This record gives sequence, structure tokens and C-alpha cells, in this order.
Amino acid sequence: MSKKIMLIALAVISAALFALPAAASAQEVHFEPGNGIKFNINGLGGEFRAEGEPTITCEAIGGSGSFDAGSSTTGSLTLDFTGCHTTVFGFTAACKSEGSAVSNTIAASGTFHLITVGGLAGTLITFIERKLICAGISTMTVTGNVIGTITSPKCGESSKSMGTSFTATGTTQNHLTYTGVNYDLHSRTGTEAEKTAAWAGTDTTTSENAQKLNCT
Repeated sequence: MSKKIMLIALAVISAALFALPAAASAQEVHFEPGNGIKFNINGLGGEFRAEGEPTITCEAIGGSGSFDAGSSTTGSLTLDFTGCHTTVFGFTAACKSEGSAVSNTIAASGTFHLITVGGLAGTLITFIERKLICAGISTMTVTGNVIGTITSPKCGESSKSMGTSFTATGTTQNHLTYTGVNYDLHSRTGTEAEKTAAWAGTDTTTSENAQKLNCT
């Protein structure tokens, strides 16, 4: 191979490698400036659905979170689902997370990553494993991820709040894939095999100062 052809080949390879980070970052969404900004979370609790298990319905969500320092796309959050219950054999039973002092409150925490999903702005939440107890008897271990779409503000707009919707068909989240990787929520009852699960609900994050949703 001549030096000229080798140099051309190296140039092509280098260009391809430098293009990869740009392609990856184009699939992220930014709520600017981010950078450690804190926010409160409120919304409808919605439903937690697990394959082969009674649906857990919660009346509301409260919580808080913040963007990582220097980031406008990732951060951490804590959530409290309140008024949680399920129906078993016609009876209503309270559901809570293990260790909760309140009989119908489910505490959850994890990290978030603002992304694009199906051409829309969205968010990917990765939850820390949590055990849910209903009626003081049935215990489910829940772990995994949920992907939702950002309903407000629109791309390019600024707002103090950001609304997100998490939808599911039965026990399967409507959005499962990001960058070719499958992200799903899972539950396990006792020693049974892990099953697919879903959360359907809405929430709104509110910060003290307006931020811009940058989708490009």
C-alpha cells in the first residue's frame, strides 16, 4: 500500500471515530443550564403493573431531585408514591415499600437521563431495587428502568417546570429502547422467576429558575 493511500485510509477512519461521540450526544436532551439545579416533583401516582400480580394503584407522587454538577442531562431523584393500594379477592389492601413507616407509601430513588425516544424528548429513570409489601403478606422485589416522554415544555422553550408521561400497555412499557438497548422494569415475587413490569403515571418537576429544553 502506498503512503498516499494509507494516509487517505487513516483520515477516513479518524473521521469516522470522531463522528461517534456526536452521533451519541445527538440522542440526548438537555434542560439548560442544569448544573446542580434542584427541583421538586409532584404528580399523579398512577399504576404499578406486574405480570401475574394485582395492580398497585397510587394516588399521588411527591419528591425531589437535582442535576449532577456540570450536567444538563443527568441527575438523581427520590420519589414518594402515596395512597398506594391493591385489590385482592375483592378486598382493598395497603401497599408500602419495605421499611416505610406509613402503610400506604412507596419510597423510590434512582437516577435520570434526558434522552430522545421515538423522535420525542424523553427521560430514562433507573430505579434502585426496592421491595413492595401489600397487606403485610405479599412481597415483590422491583428493579430496572422506565422511559417516559416529556410533554412540556416544547423543544426550544424555557420553563420552570417539566412534565413527563409514563405510559404502558398492560404490564409492558410503551417505550423500551434507547440507543438499541432494551430498558425495562422487572418484578419478582418470593423465589419466583423475574417478570416484566410497568409503571403508568405522570409527574411534573419544578425548579426555582426557568430552564431551556434543548433537543438538538
